[in-house]
Amino acid sequence: MIKLNLLPKTLRKRVEPGWWRLTAIIFPLVIFGIIALIHVSTLSRISQLESERNQLQAEVAVLQPYIKRQRELKQRKAELEQIIRVDQEIKANFVAWSDNIAKFINQIPRRDGRFEVFLRSINTKLVPPDTRARLAEQGMYDRKKIAVEFTVQGEARSADALVRFVKAFEDSPDFGINFQQGSRTEDGGYTFTATIGLTEQGAAGEGGEANAR
Repeated sequence: MIKLNLLPKTLRKRVEPGWWRLTAIIFPLVIFGIIALIHVSTLSRISQLESERNQLQAEVAVLQPYIKRQRELKQRKAELEQIIRVDQEIKANFVAWSDNIAKFINQIPRRDGRFEVFLRSINTKLVPPDTRARLAEQGMYDRKKIAVEFTVQGEARSADALVRFVKAFEDSPDFGINFQQGSRTEDGGYTFTATIGLTEQGAAGEGGEANAR
């Protein structure tokens, strides 16, 4: 049977196309699918990261004894380095005083096997390394770099004995002398005060090494 709509176009019932209904149904499904895909992907990534974290924690637990041992070794290394530094400082400041004093005494001239100079007192002092060059520049000890100083008070039997005493230290490459004062005694001898320097090359045992020749 054929149906005819004889109403004017303005009064006819509109029939909307069906594609918008399809769009209204498909669009939410697409959005839901995307959200579901993102959610599943996120859950998968989270699960993967948790698995990696658990694996790393297991590895750390296995390596923990080695990590502890490494820390102990580092601490021990720091302690040994400190001991080495202290040892180096001790060696750097070490001076073989007995050897240096013996060298000083052996430099005193003798006549017929006897000392002509008698020492009443002797004081020793280590000259700091940063002071040695300054003393040499000032003309002290014939510009020799002095490592050890001996301050002495003594008595010479005669003027010649005192001259030989001073000359013995002036002419030696290992010594220098700073004669300070002298005075004649009633018996014809001389009392004197002097500072005698032992050079860096002549000093024995300075810095832990024997430099005596």
